[in-house]
Amino acid sequence: MSDINVVLAERSGTGAVRLCGCDCVHLSIGPVTINMAPEMFAQAALLVKQAMETLSVIVAAGEPEALSPKPN
Repeated sequence: MSDINVVLAERSGTGAVRLCGCDCVHLSIGPVTINMAPEMFAQAALLVKQAMETLSVIVAAGEPEALSPKPN
């Protein structure tokens, strides 16, 4: 095993992304950590990018009610 332990990104109050020697990317958001192979992490990043693009279209169209939680 390699001694790699690199913080790829970090945002105070949000989380961090770390690469370790087991060739695993650890995505930590708040108290949750998701461990992924680098290829899966890349696919997840594309998924989030697509979601952000869709969200920006919704917000630009002035449809904030689509983002509001529905009452129980």
